[in-house]
Amino acid sequence: MLRALGGRVVGGIVLVLVLSFLSFAVWATIPRSANSALDLPQGWTDAEKAETVQRLGLDRPLYEQWGEYAWGLGTRADFGETLSLYGGFPVRPILVDALPATLSLAVGGFVLALVLAIPLGLASALRRRTVLDRGILVFTVVGIILHPFVVGLILSELVAGRLGLAPERGYCALRGETEVFHAETQTVTTCGGLVDWASHLWLPWLTFAIFFLPIYTRMIRARLVETLGEQYVVTARAKGASERRVVTRHVLRNGLGPLAAMVAVDAGTIIVAAIYVETIFGLGGIGTLVVHNLTGQYGYDRNVVVGIVVFAAIAITIANLLADATIRTLDPRVRGAGKAF
Repeated sequence: MLRALGGRVVGGIVLVLVLSFLSFAVWATIPRSANSALDLPQGWTDAEKAETVQRLGLDRPLYEQWGEYAWGLGTRADFGETLSLYGGFPVRPILVDALPATLSLAVGGFVLALVLAIPLGLASALRRRTVLDRGILVFTVVGIILHPFVVGLILSELVAGRLGLAPERGYCALRGETEVFHAETQTVTTCGGLVDWASHLWLPWLTFAIFFLPIYTRMIRARLVETLGEQYVVTARAKGASERRVVTRHVLRNGLGPLAAMVAVDAGTIIVAAIYVETIFGLGGIGTLVVHNLTGQYGYDRNVVVGIVVFAAIAITIANLLADATIRTLDPRVRGAGKAF
């Protein structure tokens, strides 16, 4: 098991290095001069601009810039300095400040999706070819074709805007206080704590969950239907085990094991969906940084974009590690196969 997990860690490190280099390479292909890569104040002399470009290393070859970045990232967890906003601001605090909103949205929304998908998939598997099963099928088909951006706009307008059951925009920290700007009244309020955190996130959670709920419901149903036909399930029923015991001890435990692998595979999709949803609800997380630094609204900042890519690669690696550990815990056959090698 340790060998397999170690292989995942090594693969994750390689993934981070490759993606960071590709991000450097893509940024370098954008037609611009070194000076235009910076949001420099008006009135700077050519000498001041040249000194800034040299200090940030933008006049050196691409492989040297990336090598220095990779060394700082690996030895000091240093993500470099911002290239826009006059340069000189550390990137790591910017990413760390944006991470809680994205992490809260992604984890909470995906947990909600699983909490809803497992009972729906189980009910559909146990009541095959019934009205309930067909109704869930219709729901999943409709849900799959809906984009999270569309769902978010509808829920934001209807639930938050017209019904007033949730704040329309903004994120409240779980710990400490957060300032939230209200565009309608042009006022700023402070909020924080568990209640405010959940009240600002329940609608984004629901939007996020609706995106994953249909496909996971169908996948769970298919897996549980297959598990219900296994010989050990038939034997347990023949021995007189109650339906509840058969479902909880045999069907769910063995049928949901591969679900961890599905979650790991969808790690990238989870991050992309979180970017969409948090942008709609103005949560100010990683998605906001992506919009600001890829649309040119605040400059095309290479180091911020590379930092976001590295964060995403680390998240995918962690998701794969957790998936491996979960599968090996739930399925003894996988543990046995690992020992065989």
